[in-house]
Amino acid sequence: MADSPLQLLLTHGSGPLVFLVLVAGGLGLPFPEDIVQLAAGVLSHRGAMPLPAAIALCFAGVLCGDTVLFLTARRLGQAVYTHRRTRRLFPPERRERIQGLYAKHGSRVVFLGRFMSVLRVPVFAMAATEGMPLRRFLLWDGLALCLSSPLVVTLGYLGSASVDRVAKGVGRVEHFAALAGVAALLVALAVRHARERRQPRPSA
Repeated sequence: MADSPLQLLLTHGSGPLVFLVLVAGGLGLPFPEDIVQLAAGVLSHRGAMPLPAAIALCFAGVLCGDTVLFLTARRLGQAVYTHRRTRRLFPPERRERIQGLYAKHGSRVVFLGRFMSVLRVPVFAMAATEGMPLRRFLLWDGLALCLSSPLVVTLGYLGSASVDRVAKGVGRVEHFAALAGVAALLVALAVRHARERRQPRPSA
């Protein structure tokens, strides 16, 4: 484990470095954001920064990285599907699947995409390419991050004595976070539907 990204961050890590690495991940560099957030939790437990600061730092870093990805995809436009560095993310079957999700769920797919590690980048890139406003993207991505970042950073904090086992457990945490996120989304939609039904209909 001496050369792993997690161990390097734990050895040389600091708040600014964690932030920069998370943003760099948005540029396509191979820094798994969940591992970085785990490291932030461990560093917090070791006294490098308070836990709330670590959570806020990771939230901001991931959101900035996602914004970089979104703006890059928007600049490429439809070329994102054919550019030599990005076309591998959009095999025909994956692109059709994501387009179907957008047709069914609209902007809410960004929220769900945050918890789908395989589809996260193509979902965010397609959001930009297909014309989603940046403000709406940040809203749904930010709501999802309110669930995922605190969970992963806190997991690193609580499991700092057994970092290896914690790293292997991230997938399970993301699964539960996804379930919680979907449940929250369904509740919000149900409340909205109930309010719409209560509104008086305009007379003919």
